[in-house]
Amino acid sequence: MITETLIDDDVWADAPENNQEAFLFVATRGRQKLDSIIAAKAIGDALIGQPYGEDEWRDQYIHEISTLADSLGISGLHGLSQSIGSAINRQNFMASLARVLTRIKAERRAELRADSVRLSYQTKKTIRENLEELRAKVNASNLSDEVKAALHKKIDAVEAELDHQRSSLRPIWLLHGAIALFSVMPPAVGMLNDAPGAIATMKAISHSVHQAKADEESLERAKHHPPLLTDDRPKQIEDHSGNT
Repeated sequence: MITETLIDDDVWADAPENNQEAFLFVATRGRQKLDSIIAAKAIGDALIGQPYGEDEWRDQYIHEISTLADSLGISGLHGLSQSIGSAINRQNFMASLARVLTRIKAERRAELRADSVRLSYQTKKTIRENLEELRAKVNASNLSDEVKAALHKKIDAVEAELDHQRSSLRPIWLLHGAIALFSVMPPAVGMLNDAPGAIATMKAISHSVHQAKADEESLERAKHHPPLLTDDRPKQIEDHSGNT
């Protein structure tokens, strides 16, 4: 039996308050970690000290997500006893999970849209460059390896959003808060050596995203609230050029 978790502590800490949003967030992040483990094994990475097989990890994900659903009151998942132990059982569970996640997204589409934005190719390119700058600043800091890893996860979460048609704003807010926090930590704890530079880079990312969001909202308002038409007749323009 696997004694490790696919849901890291920072995922719990970053999860939204709303139960549906929390389930969507945690299930997605847990699946990302599961996929990374399976991908590592597929390319021959034995994950030193990690004796578990792919199917064991898949069953672990099912166990954890089922427990999460029970705790948050999320219904609709395939029963746990019929969801593990075989490929078809796992497929049935993942199919039911996909339906549940789709239902949550449909029910909360207004909130999800409000907290996301469509970014242009150039904006995404600029943000990726900013994220590389942040990674370099984190690596050059005197923060502990554990804290560095946590910051890198938040940076990776922002970058992952750039692959979507609409990018969620939440990972950006979380990264911004983390950068701000570790820029003011006491020396004994460790801090970002180039704190002003890290904050400036993070502000540049936030500005790019919030500007795109403002432009999007402006277009939406124009679409739903076109200029009012009036009953005023157009003024006749008289030509007096021939008068002397």
